[in-house]
Amino acid sequence: MGIVARWSAGAFLPLSALLDACSTAESTLFSREYQSLLGEMVEIILPKTATSPGAKEADVHHFVAVIAEECYEIADKERLVAGLKKLLTDGFLQRSPQAQYEVVLALDQEVNALPADTPHFFRDLKSLTRWGYFTSEAGVTKALRYNPIPGSYKGCVPYEPGEIAWY
Repeated sequence: MGIVARWSAGAFLPLSALLDACSTAESTLFSREYQSLLGEMVEIILPKTATSPGAKEADVHHFVAVIAEECYEIADKERLVAGLKKLLTDGFLQRSPQAQYEVVLALDQEVNALPADTPHFFRDLKSLTRWGYFTSEAGVTKALRYNPIPGSYKGCVPYEPGEIAWY
């Protein structure tokens, strides 16, 4: 009887209280300086285009911080933080946008030269950036072709090179 009473009491919690808790989620592991760095990094990885907002505008840097803090294993979290700390120590935020781009390009080339199963903080960051962006409202509705009310299933749809993908 006591268990049923506790379960039914949970039904009286307003849904807005639960949603507010999600919308104000803020990372405690990543300081403002780390958030600024993440913002610049995700924007370089997925920049704004003429037809879609960039990853920074879609708040992907907050997503990256929260997922890394709440879901990553300790070793993975430490690798990500250590990589970001090195960038901060090297003065990444004080560099020009072109110099920042070149640093990110060098990191991407470094990661691509490694075997696919070799852990690297930049590989993690790129993966989280893609995940966060293409599951955000901006990524789904503006970067992909989005149909909120799909019709019948079509297993074979012609694809022309250069078209954006469907979601």
